[in-house]
Amino acid sequence: MDRTPSNVSRRRFLLASTLPIGLSVLGSASPANAAPPTSGISWPEGQALPHFARPRHLDVVNLLSPVPNDEKVMFTTLQGLVNRSRPRLYLLHTEEEGAYTWLEDLGLPWDEQDRWEMLSKYQTEAKGMVVWDPSIPDTVNVATTLAGIHDALAVSPQLAARLSEAPYRLTTLVDLRDRFDSGLDAYRWQFEELWDETTHRMVVALNPEVHLGFFRDYAVANRAMVFWLEVNAAEERALLEDMLSAVDPYTPYMGWFASDIAGEFAGTELVSQHAAYVVPADWFANGTVFAGARPPVSDRQQSPPTPRLENRIYVTFTLGEGDNFAYNQHHMRNLWENDARGSVPINWTTNPLLADGAPAILAHYQQTATENDYLVAGPSGAGYIYPTAWPDATFSTYTATTGAYMKRTGMDSIQILNRVDHEDVDLSDEKAHQFATDVRPRGWFIHHTDHTEMQVVAGVPQATGYLVNSVEQTKNAIAESAADWDGTSPLFVSIAPIAWSMNPADLADVANSLSDDYTVVRGDHFLDLAREALGLPPMD
Repeated sequence: MDRTPSNVSRRRFLLASTLPIGLSVLGSASPANAAPPTSGISWPEGQALPHFARPRHLDVVNLLSPVPNDEKVMFTTLQGLVNRSRPRLYLLHTEEEGAYTWLEDLGLPWDEQDRWEMLSKYQTEAKGMVVWDPSIPDTVNVATTLAGIHDALAVSPQLAARLSEAPYRLTTLVDLRDRFDSGLDAYRWQFEELWDETTHRMVVALNPEVHLGFFRDYAVANRAMVFWLEVNAAEERALLEDMLSAVDPYTPYMGWFASDIAGEFAGTELVSQHAAYVVPADWFANGTVFAGARPPVSDRQQSPPTPRLENRIYVTFTLGEGDNFAYNQHHMRNLWENDARGSVPINWTTNPLLADGAPAILAHYQQTATENDYLVAGPSGAGYIYPTAWPDATFSTYTATTGAYMKRTGMDSIQILNRVDHEDVDLSDEKAHQFATDVRPRGWFIHHTDHTEMQVVAGVPQATGYLVNSVEQTKNAIAESAADWDGTSPLFVSIAPIAWSMNPADLADVANSLSDDYTVVRGDHFLDLAREALGLPPMD
């Protein structure tokens, strides 16, 4: 659907030099999809996400509280500029999984430094400042976009005053104060005036009042357009559709959505309708470092023998949220460190695009997995989508890419979410066959619903998962699902615990409570046993 922006402000703002933004004193802007001359970013066609140059040494800066929020924005935009040529700056944003946990795992030499000394060290990487308007928080995002375009720092008025004086003496390139009537007005102007100066290979959505550091380095380094639009508000949705209509099929929407769950459902459906995919990354930190640190990623997992099929109740647990880069980095790491991990089989959904965006994170999970840990792609493959919403004409682009990245990362099963108007729906025959043909999975886990079911779809096993969020609810769900079992044939019970409220110790508690009629198995064993029970040929 081709659309042109409606009611877009035609105001053109001036740089300090009085030249139009597109003709700054820094010289002509780089083409929208070209990396700047000093860039170490590699993004050939067919590669889902960009690679950065390999880091050799890291300067580490602590941005944990009580560092002011405006400094977090400034130093994160500085990180994007510095790491664009080669990752050298690593910022401590959170202690959720331990402030130094991933840094130490990277195995690189590093030194912790004073943040202001690092500004002095790297200030030549910045050609000036972009000042946002505190009265309109969304201008933080516009300033971030401009920072990427013009190799500048995004700063508050207070920081601009400080940095304009010795020893920094930075020039204000763009001042966004008193320019816009609203955040939507700012985003409309940004789309009209700056779109051609940003990359069209990704768009980035960050809350300008919450996500004040974290993923902004990645947006700046890649010269991405940054916004925060409410998909359930008509005017904001229309502008988001304008952006999504201007990108090619299989373009990542990176960040997240306003309005939490309602925003996720409506937003993912809208993004899918435009043949784009979501990478939740709003809380993903040091993306410019993790896209450069590149330990080997394995194309296989541990594969203990599948147990013999018996007339038993087979149970499998599949933790969701694996599409989320921030979850992979933070909460999943905490779940992974739970003392009970390895004592019970668990399927861990994981994004195969980590092979591009953070191979060190994926490699850690691969290398430290036990025989009871099984990595599953999704949802819904190589990026979070709803298959029904994705246009039929380009759906093979998604499934073929999913197949390639799953093969590359050793994942052979998928968790699929598929929603229309906030409701779970079945895959169409055409979409199911596209998955089966292009991905050739062992099988897939679908929906998060209030029941479990095993059936054959497009010639492969499809396990519908029962959504649960507590030990008691999990025990009840299993008991309910097995209530009519008569012991004359195997029964398959797929359980989908919510990763934000359950952990491996909880699942071990459930497993230990089950009678001798039950066997808890890994997802690959679950699907292989189902294949045999359903009369399907075994996997090649």
